[in-house]
Amino acid sequence: MMNDNVNIKDIYSLDNELLDALDEMKGAQETAARLPDDDRTDGRLADILALAAAADSSRRDDDVERRLQKMLAEHADRKEDTATQPDETQQTADSNTGGGWQKTWMTRMAVAAAACAALLLTMTLWKDKEAAVTPARPQPVLFSIAQPKTDVTVKSEDGKKIEADVTDDGELLVNSLPETAERIEVAVPQGERLTVALPDGSKVFLHVGSSLKFPVRFVGNQRLVELKGQAYFVVAKDAEKPFVVKTERMTTCVLGTEFNITAEGTEADNVVLVSGSVSVSASAQRILKPGERARIDAGGRFEVDEVDVTPYTSWRDGFVYFDDMTLKDVLLCIGHEYNYDVEFANSGLLDKKVHFAADRSEGVQGIIDMLNMMNIVRVELHGNKICVE
Repeated sequence: MMNDNVNIKDIYSLDNELLDALDEMKGAQETAARLPDDDRTDGRLADILALAAAADSSRRDDDVERRLQKMLAEHADRKEDTATQPDETQQTADSNTGGGWQKTWMTRMAVAAAACAALLLTMTLWKDKEAAVTPARPQPVLFSIAQPKTDVTVKSEDGKKIEADVTDDGELLVNSLPETAERIEVAVPQGERLTVALPDGSKVFLHVGSSLKFPVRFVGNQRLVELKGQAYFVVAKDAEKPFVVKTERMTTCVLGTEFNITAEGTEADNVVLVSGSVSVSASAQRILKPGERARIDAGGRFEVDEVDVTPYTSWRDGFVYFDDMTLKDVLLCIGHEYNYDVEFANSGLLDKKVHFAADRSEGVQGIIDMLNMMNIVRVELHGNKICVE
């Protein structure tokens, strides 16, 4: 007997035998139409017609497939019966008169020809329909982040490059700079970080892609610096000279404290106070307490809320830290951190939320290995591109 689990696709194995006989059977169907009715033949022909009709339908007909399985099983049974009873079959053929055995043979040939045509049509149409509804492969989403590799640059306000030494710990000592330049600008490229030791003893941890303008010597009644990007400030106390950080959208004034500023010129700009006290001015002025964040929202409103300071201090300590952030934001931050482009093979992964932390000194490959250990996505490094499968 034939396996009950036979599938429509299994019929492909019959194609060669059916095609070989097809040319010889073309006239058999017309001959069968002129023969007397046979109930079993009519039933099989009805099944074949149903199969042909199903082939032209818009979806797969499970009932038709079951009927096809039954037909194939019956066909296998008849082959077994014929093989085990050759003499009886021959006697029956010899005893027939008036061409009865010819009718039986011609009828079976007609059924086989019709079955061949119906099956080929059914399989072809179903195959075409399955291919037609196959979803298109998602197009990759590429974020171009990488920039030509450069070193930290130090230049005067008029654009002249200044030779500066950076310690093995990645610290630029401003006291070692020539006093011929009144104000200088330090620019940190993507993939690099830098700590600036200011002449008053304050330290500024500059994040990748950030720049800071400041005087070689603080004179006057304030210590003014200008920031673009992100930086963590540890300010030396001087009650007579407030430390002022100016960005495109906000001004922060302190006497001695620690705080993080993000100043990209967007609604993400904020000031987060870690310790001490600061005054933040924008469209309004607010005094922050430790653990508070001042920011300007997308509508231009100035607001203050409470936050966990860990994400704002961890990067200063040499870690990458992401709490309940989308995979897109995490990988873009890593791309900026190490100066790599980022490509998502499936845009459906962009908004998946993750919690992730790692030591920056592990390098980009180490970070990727740790992401893969989470078994959320598969991340690989190809040249200068981080690829997310």
